[in-house]
Amino acid sequence: MFIKNESLIDKARYSKKLPNLIWAIILALVFLNVGAILGSLIITPLVIFLSISHIFSFNFIALLASLLSFFGISLLVFFRVKKIEKRKISSIGFSKEKWLKKYVIGFLIGLILMGLVVLILYLFGFAKINITPTQPIGKLALVNVFVLLIGWIIQGGTEEILTRGWLMNVLGARYGIKFGLFISSVFFGALHLLNPNVNYIAILNIILVGYLFGLYVIKTNDLWGACGIHSAWNFAQGNLFGFEVSGLNVNVGSLFDFNLTGNSLISGGSFGPEAGLCSTLILILGIIIILLLDKKGIFNKYN
Repeated sequence: MFIKNESLIDKARYSKKLPNLIWAIILALVFLNVGAILGSLIITPLVIFLSISHIFSFNFIALLASLLSFFGISLLVFFRVKKIEKRKISSIGFSKEKWLKKYVIGFLIGLILMGLVVLILYLFGFAKINITPTQPIGKLALVNVFVLLIGWIIQGGTEEILTRGWLMNVLGARYGIKFGLFISSVFFGALHLLNPNVNYIAILNIILVGYLFGLYVIKTNDLWGACGIHSAWNFAQGNLFGFEVSGLNVNVGSLFDFNLTGNSLISGGSFGPEAGLCSTLILILGIIIILLLDKKGIFNKYN
């Protein structure tokens, strides 16, 4: 059905039911809310087991359940693509070719991006290691950290499936690639408007995050890498460095425990690094690097 070198936008045009802007946004919101409920129902037996086994704390189980419940959203998107739009799941960017390599590359990019943010904050005194940690850290946190990694893989992957794999591509197919990239990025930012301690810089940065991820999907013609970047970006914030993730406290185990200090406009304050101008700088640099690499034809070798 698909020609090998077709873009994901081209593949979306094969849809039997290509939604307009309003309907696409409504569907995305339905997928989010109904999918979260569906996901919660699916994982209920696991939550009950973990609760009665007393292996993990209540806060840990609650966070893990929240992350795993995103799986239901993916199921609804897959159902829409397969049964209603009548196209393959691979058409949203899940080619089997070198999928693991693509994901790992993306994951490493995500770690590097957040690592650079934290390094700059630390060097300029806006992030300090907490000498009285309020959560398990280091070796004591390894089990929690690796279990939560599974949750971040599902959560980050699901948001990419919804916003980049589906929304960006169906809007791009109908209205053009730039429109699809822009609207999906703004939609992604809007999803965080009600997060704790949110501010204008936080929303701007999350829109930039969406733009960077979307641009990476477009240039690589693939979703695996963006899933990896997204999951690593969140995982690094919460369970490598011990920060809030988009305003949400994930204080249940981290390899390191940093505190943000000084001017919150730069550090991000209680929302986490995503709300700081340091992240703005790194995200803009990331976007510029993608464009420069594309100009040099680097992404032609990706697939």
